[in-house]
Amino acid sequence: MKIDALKIGIIGSGTAGRTLGAAFAQRGHRVCLGTREPPKLEKWKAEVGWRASVGSGADAARFGDVVILSVLGTAMQSVIETAGAEAFGDKIVIDASDPLDFSGDRPGLFVGCTDSLGERVQRMLPRARVVKAFEIVLAEVMVNPRLTGGDPDMFIAGNDEPAKLVVRKLLEAFGWKGVIDLGDIPNARWIEALSMLWVIYSNRTGKKLHAFKLLNG
Repeated sequence: MKIDALKIGIIGSGTAGRTLGAAFAQRGHRVCLGTREPPKLEKWKAEVGWRASVGSGADAARFGDVVILSVLGTAMQSVIETAGAEAFGDKIVIDASDPLDFSGDRPGLFVGCTDSLGERVQRMLPRARVVKAFEIVLAEVMVNPRLTGGDPDMFIAGNDEPAKLVVRKLLEAFGWKGVIDLGDIPNARWIEALSMLWVIYSNRTGKKLHAFKLLNG
């Protein structure tokens, strides 16, 4: 798959979804942002320009050569069910969401160690080629890793090697020099744990632009 001018469907219109959409459009891709409230994204659409469009989650899934899930982790099942598994087909699906749980006295993960959100997405979309990526850093850092002040690494996991190659190239286009493939989708468990580590450090320090680096890797 050539990646110089893809159609990117993004389901989720939060900060991460909007940031990713704008950054992909700036790099020559066409983007459809899927949301429950399309009228609220008219300003975003106008700012991004003609490469941007807005629709439902199903619209974004059908539109994309690559589909990105950037939604609240607890809402993932309902989001996919609403869009319909058939809309995703056998496409590359990037799971950029995390299973964070803030319902208790301290933040945690609502799934981990023996399962992961990435694995749940793969089970819900058995034909799709799911790759875990992006969610271990702030939205702005996803598309500009140099904001960290260095060259951090991005970790990915998935069962399909060609799909991971496409995701690697998309990440490299954003400036990620270190893209570390951790293997098959069950290893999304440990990538998602890094999301929790990011939150803990941020809560203790107030910092937002930190990321991770594997030395001597």
